[in-house]
Amino acid sequence: MSVLEQPLIRKNISLLRYNTFGVVVTAEYFATIHTSDDLYALKETGATAEHALLIIGKGSNILFTEDFHGLVLHNRIEGIRMIEKTGDEVILETGSGVEWDSFVGYCVEHRYYGTENLSLIPGTAGAAAVQNIGAYGVEAADIILSVTGIDLHTGEKKSFTNKACRFGYRHSLFKTPALRSFFITSVRFRLSLQPRLNLSYPQLVRETEHVSHPDILDVREAVMRVRRSKLPDPEQTGNAGSFFKNPLVSKEKWETLLADYPDMPWHALPGDRFKIPAAWLIEQCGWKGKQTGPCATWHRQPLVIVNLGHATGKEILDFSRAIQKSVYERFAVFLEPEVLIL
Repeated sequence: MSVLEQPLIRKNISLLRYNTFGVVVTAEYFATIHTSDDLYALKETGATAEHALLIIGKGSNILFTEDFHGLVLHNRIEGIRMIEKTGDEVILETGSGVEWDSFVGYCVEHRYYGTENLSLIPGTAGAAAVQNIGAYGVEAADIILSVTGIDLHTGEKKSFTNKACRFGYRHSLFKTPALRSFFITSVRFRLSLQPRLNLSYPQLVRETEHVSHPDILDVREAVMRVRRSKLPDPEQTGNAGSFFKNPLVSKEKWETLLADYPDMPWHALPGDRFKIPAAWLIEQCGWKGKQTGPCATWHRQPLVIVNLGHATGKEILDFSRAIQKSVYERFAVFLEPEVLIL
């Protein structure tokens, strides 16, 4: 059966609604995946072996710079189910296409502790595992038990333990070339049934200081208020959230920077490494709220690049490179993109 004879596959589909940057591009082939059976059906036709593959959820961490010449697989695998419940914890399995913030809302509603600090992050549960999303002192790696999916080339179903996922800062095994053809179908999370709130970030402390005994809903609402106050709504203004990762530098580099910029914010990490806020570096170079054509940095958070009109992916990429160049020339620190650039 040819690709076009496969009922799941459509040809020449606009990806405008499938990327939050709002870039106008087209996919040569496109299929919506609702179940694992859909993946096996595609594999049997040879479509997953014949074409370059791109797996997308909400398209909230992608910058398209050109049309995609291959097969885009849109993940719509839904469902949340309880696997196990004890006196102290619960294990939930969620379809990889479940909207992440809907999953967080579900957990908060049922008083399952662990996801609340990750409220309002765009994307899907599967993407949360791929990217190891994080915010306000919590990462997806802290609560993920295992990740299951299908190798689209071999058809093999495989599960990875938390350790096998090789989680790092905005990184996982699933971002490596060896796992590019691996379609995550479900993710299992281990959550606490006992109140374990993380209010270590000053912003959350300020947002909850009027509450004598904050609970899980208070934390979720505080996180949502903070995020909405700083970040643009992709439904209104095209963006992919944080465009760059916060750079990690050696102790020697940190000492050099601190000597020159004593007010520089930083966070110590294991192994004598230090995290420097990319937003601070960008703002120091005068980029906060700066606009070039239809591209700009958000006026409240310079780490976010926005599409103010009809910017092309190439224009956004050039804008991001100008920021990288400016930061490197001043600080000798390279800003690595957090978004996937295609």
